[in-house]
Amino acid sequence: MKKYVYMGFWKNERGFTFLSMLFTITVLLITIPLLAYIISSANYSSNHNEIAVHQFFHFLQNDVIHAASCHVSNNTVELVLEEDEEFVIASIEMYKDLIRRQVDGKGHEIYLRDIREFNLKSLPYGFKVTIVDLQGERYEKTISFYN
Repeated sequence: MKKYVYMGFWKNERGFTFLSMLFTITVLLITIPLLAYIISSANYSSNHNEIAVHQFFHFLQNDVIHAASCHVSNNTVELVLEEDEEFVIASIEMYKDLIRRQVDGKGHEIYLRDIREFNLKSLPYGFKVTIVDLQGERYEKTISFYN
């Protein structure tokens, strides 16, 4: 026994017509500029500065933990570090719009860029760091010194 499938169609239904193709092209041409406008008006926010500041706080806390002593004066942190059984002084300070680290007054290791303000306040157990970036965002962190 053979099974037959029957599809009924009208004589004028033979696929896409010229009119349906024109309609499809018209819809595409109308939606493409709207799509371009929606994509261009999307606001992409970046948290690069926030991540960089938190990374700086982490580096600073790490340096303080490994330091033999810590001294804060004139918005500069001076850390006495032991390297190869010798003591060196590492200073962290603002230089132009950067926060840099120098060892024994030499070198120029950049810790953070695009900074407007860098303030340090000495505390009995460490110091408080306040950073304001070029966009005006303010970040604060208290760094404790453990003897």
